[in-house]
Amino acid sequence: MGGSVNGRRRYTSPARREQARKTRRAILDAAHRLFAEKGYLATSVEDIAREAGVARPTVFTSVGVKSQILKEVIDLALAGDDEPVPVRERPWFREALEEPDPHRMLHLHARNMRMMYVRCADVYCAVESAAEADPDVGALWQAMQRWRLMGSRFVAESLAGKTRLRDGYDADTVADMLWSVATPMVYRKLVRERGWSPEQYERWLADLLCRAFLPD
Repeated sequence: MGGSVNGRRRYTSPARREQARKTRRAILDAAHRLFAEKGYLATSVEDIAREAGVARPTVFTSVGVKSQILKEVIDLALAGDDEPVPVRERPWFREALEEPDPHRMLHLHARNMRMMYVRCADVYCAVESAAEADPDVGALWQAMQRWRLMGSRFVAESLAGKTRLRDGYDADTVADMLWSVATPMVYRKLVRERGWSPEQYERWLADLLCRAFLPD
């Protein structure tokens, strides 16, 4: 808000800030649609500007270059809104971690995966498809895998602290399995390609995780 240039006070009104936020969100929503439909490599900044109804320079000043737009689209899709709160601190993520009953905890985790993947699965797969062709996207893809593994470890360690795991499993093994099985790519195959409903995916994942990790 406040500031000065050559001794004159600079002021940004709340209305202007809100308009800038709406423009930024329109650009990110447009990019999400295009990345999901056409893929990252086939989508240009001009395409995004046209879809969002803004001038091309506005895309750069509001968000940044195309790789930065992709990262912002992923962040928004995972979190569900543009509030500056990490996924691990979101109430729905904390609810699963803090649930004392291990069965209920895994059902909440499956719910969380369904909620996120409804929003992000298509664009997540677009990142994977472009990772080898674009170094910036490749770096983002590797970072996304690290973030997802970190989230899986949070869940695995919380589960291991609540119950005895099935024989042969420990927190590291649970984290690796969550990272490899509960993925946006599996969600996309089952829901987009095999016609499952998101709710059917959630029930399947919860049942799979309970059967895999918890003793009879």
